[in-house]
Amino acid sequence: MATAVLLLTQVWAITLFVRYGAGALSFPYPLNYGEGPLLDQAVRILDLQNIYPADLSEPPFTISNYPPLFVLVQAPLVWLFGPEYWYGRAISLAGAVATAVFIALTLHVLTRDRIASVASGLSFLAVPYVVQWSSFSRVDLLGLALSWAGLYLVVRQPDRRRYLIAAALLMVAAIYTRQTYALAAPLASLAWLLSRRQLREALTLAAVVGGVSLVILGALSAMTGGGFFFHTVTSNVNEFRWEQVTFYLSGLIGLLPVMLAGGVAFLVLSLRSRVESRWLVGPYLLGAVATALLIGKVGSDVNYLLELCAALALAVGALLARYAKRPAPRAAMLLVLAVQMVLMVQTSQLYYAGLEENIVARKDEISRLEEIVDGSEGPVLADEYMGLLPLEGRRIYLQPFEMTQLAREERWDQDPLLRDIRQTRFSAILIFEPPGARWLVEDRWTEEMLEQIEAHYEPEDTFALTRVYLPKE
Repeated sequence: MATAVLLLTQVWAITLFVRYGAGALSFPYPLNYGEGPLLDQAVRILDLQNIYPADLSEPPFTISNYPPLFVLVQAPLVWLFGPEYWYGRAISLAGAVATAVFIALTLHVLTRDRIASVASGLSFLAVPYVVQWSSFSRVDLLGLALSWAGLYLVVRQPDRRRYLIAAALLMVAAIYTRQTYALAAPLASLAWLLSRRQLREALTLAAVVGGVSLVILGALSAMTGGGFFFHTVTSNVNEFRWEQVTFYLSGLIGLLPVMLAGGVAFLVLSLRSRVESRWLVGPYLLGAVATALLIGKVGSDVNYLLELCAALALAVGALLARYAKRPAPRAAMLLVLAVQMVLMVQTSQLYYAGLEENIVARKDEISRLEEIVDGSEGPVLADEYMGLLPLEGRRIYLQPFEMTQLAREERWDQDPLLRDIRQTRFSAILIFEPPGARWLVEDRWTEEMLEQIEAHYEPEDTFALTRVYLPKE
């Protein structure tokens, strides 16, 4: 009965995942600040342009924060369908589903507990952070799926060299989708292999992951004159705020109390047990916690928590499997986890009600912004809706947040941009100004940029919470 209750709540959660994913696929405009730059990079790669230029003294003033695999996957789709967001979102949705499947398969190999394995995979898809981020054309879930595919192969075929090498290459692919995936999965794989006294296999995995990753890093850095390292490493070292970590941690505790408690309980109980899964689950969870702390960087979002969500889902499933032969405690745990599912479903519903109100319901207003971009004779600056530019066949001239952070750290000279603003080179400037969020504007634009915009441009209209500035006559 407890199993049926849990699975019912999880099926409810999956229907929301499907519903909101379908809504994102049908929405033609950007849903997130980071979608536009990635689509722009895919267009540039298709044109055989360098997306990691070492020289940022001349426009376009853009930063490619991530390694190239996600945009390389998108490039053929850009050639087939033109610049669109649906295929990037489809990749993210498929990545979320694949991650859930590999979590379940990995746990089943470790425990042979079907119910715990299915509950673990479905719990991941129910997390509101996953429901939210899988609807965006972003790199995170493709990378997470690749790392989990590698982890599964390590657990499934640890004695076969070709499977181990394939697992290592999948982990390298994950790293070159998003660089933060260099820790948790490789660490867990090495710990698990060493626990089985497979030293040779562990050394093989470490050598392939480390060696291939370093070779690719060296090759891409050499090909781009050091630009690749600057874009993916140096430019990502933003200001760190512990209060931001505290903010997201409090949200995580309020949203995932049962899964967090399950993760802690598994770690504590593992200290006194000989359960084989502890050597995989424990290191993966600790590695994911370390990566999640990077959410303290200015500009970070809940995508830094996705790997931790996968780790918690795995830990909860492993904890359920631990009590497979103790019906009463297991039934209680299943029911408590069902309560967690209800809490997450309600949160997802509230979030997406707000999303539909704030973005999807403003589709007509966003289309007005698109008309402004399309009708502009010169370049256009934008922040939240710079993703409209590649849709209209235009290049992104400036990524405001990234370049603002570099300017404040004195790693980029903003004078050429300020000169262009003074000369009213831009046909329009679109600044997202939601009520009560002046901090967002100040994070994305330097004080000098805003001063020049106010001096040489005047606000004309506001659409989708975005102020449209046109040159003064």
